[in-house]
Amino acid sequence: LTFQSSEAMHLLLIRHGQSQNNILEAAHGAGDVFNENRSVDPPLSALGELQAKMLGARLGAQLQRSKKRVRLICSSMTRAIQTIQPLSRSLELSVLVHPDVHEVKGFYDTNGRGKACGCSRAELAQRFPGYEVELIPESGQGCESCDEGFARAQRVVAMLRSWAVPGAEEDVVVIVSHNDFIGLLGRLLLVPSSSPCSAAGNEPEQLFEESYWPMNNTGISHFILGCRPPPGAYQVDTYLLYWNRSDHLDEATRSGVQLKNVGFMEAAEWARVGEGGSGKPPKFAEAEVVHRPLDKYMCIATIALASAVAVLLLRR
Repeated sequence: LTFQSSEAMHLLLIRHGQSQNNILEAAHGAGDVFNENRSVDPPLSALGELQAKMLGARLGAQLQRSKKRVRLICSSMTRAIQTIQPLSRSLELSVLVHPDVHEVKGFYDTNGRGKACGCSRAELAQRFPGYEVELIPESGQGCESCDEGFARAQRVVAMLRSWAVPGAEEDVVVIVSHNDFIGLLGRLLLVPSSSPCSAAGNEPEQLFEESYWPMNNTGISHFILGCRPPPGAYQVDTYLLYWNRSDHLDEATRSGVQLKNVGFMEAAEWARVGEGGSGKPPKFAEAEVVHRPLDKYMCIATIALASAVAVLLLRR
């Protein structure tokens, strides 16, 4: 059998680690209490910092031998830059801080206590030395309408597809972004014929009238763009390999799927998406759920080793 050489591009869309705003939303759900207390540009929480380290360790090891083909990109929001730092250090790669991959609505204020803009270019360069911040406006980024956010998602998808063209190498593009914006990118990548979104009331929830695809903090979604399938296979140019993979975490460190916003709580006990503000701990042990069963040869070897140890102990 002969196959066409692969010129596809791998795209890993990663949600940032848990932020202080995520803690608020898990506790209160979306609504007035959350809006009255949220921050314009929150940092990672202590758990979010741990999630970022766990992501960097696992994904860094995974990509280490392919790092010559890896590009690292993140938004200009503090939580996204902090999330990608351990991965950047693990791979010893620079990060492009891109102005088009921040969350829907951008940097916006809901309580009158914060400036509605992000860090200036100079502030970003000082706080995160070595990061490529040249594309960020000198005075920082501000807010936008939801319709502008959707247009921005269309622009990013067009940019990504332009990178996955015949003759290009099989690059791996890693983007650390935000749940609503990643949801828009996923829809445009997988269902480009879907009708345009519009948010008359300028609320992000209005962009998702049919379905919403939540992600855990530091959850990973893997797309392949520019596919050239062999005859007989599905003749599509985009594949979704997985959505919201979080096996670099355990149940004690998963967060971000806000079950209060879904309207139920019991899934926290079994679904492996975290507690999600429910207050319900899992009714399973993580190691027992994900352990790999021993095959018969491993079982025989284990029994033989245990028997040998027992014999040695008896001879003492």
